[in-house]
Amino acid sequence: MLTWRELIASLWRLTLLSSRIIFHRKLLFMGLGITVYYGILYAFAVFRPGEGFSTEQALHVLVEIPGTVLAVYLAMDLVARERDGAALEILFSTSMSHYGIWMIRLVAVYAILALTLLAMSTAAYFLFAEFPFVRGGLNAWLPAFLLANLTFFFAVLCRSSNTAGMLALAFILLVLFTWEGLNNTPYFLFLNPFEAPMATNDALWGEKVLLNRLGVVGSGVLFVFLGLRRMELRERLLS
Repeated sequence: MLTWRELIASLWRLTLLSSRIIFHRKLLFMGLGITVYYGILYAFAVFRPGEGFSTEQALHVLVEIPGTVLAVYLAMDLVARERDGAALEILFSTSMSHYGIWMIRLVAVYAILALTLLAMSTAAYFLFAEFPFVRGGLNAWLPAFLLANLTFFFAVLCRSSNTAGMLALAFILLVLFTWEGLNNTPYFLFLNPFEAPMATNDALWGEKVLLNRLGVVGSGVLFVFLGLRRMELRERLLS
């Protein structure tokens, strides 16, 4: 029976191991990518000031859509055999269940995404357009949460990080292609809850936003569950 100190120390070592596997040089490339992306958009805003971002455009273009791409980037090789094949045996040899092991890794991804999106939303507020940047960053985290879990599920299902990334990016493209048809409906992934369409009842809009957000969170949780069940089969094969 482990003491509380031993349990906390074990969890800390497991978290460090998982973090090294997940974020191996990824945070550096992610930061560089965000800087270049914002730099290009800021240059356009400076040299073409008449084509700035509206509040809705800023939230979509500067935070939500790049946030989902970052979610795919961070989650696509969580279970890639070519990178962590040796680590799986180490992780599965611990006393924790496979659910606890993978949830530590996923929660680390969620936390990094939340901090990154809040930082991006704050930068977008000061550089491009004024909008509720704290709520905007938290709202952008929900589509990123769904895409991270969807990518994790694809990675487990296909046993390929590249395939998982391509399938997840294809899903994002599908959402963008159906933008006009699904915009302002409960089925739109990037629904903006801060600006209700004109002539829309506030209570009805609130219900629509709540239904949308619950659907996004519920879908994300479902993909995590399905991915973990598939990982349980993989654990049995390695044991």
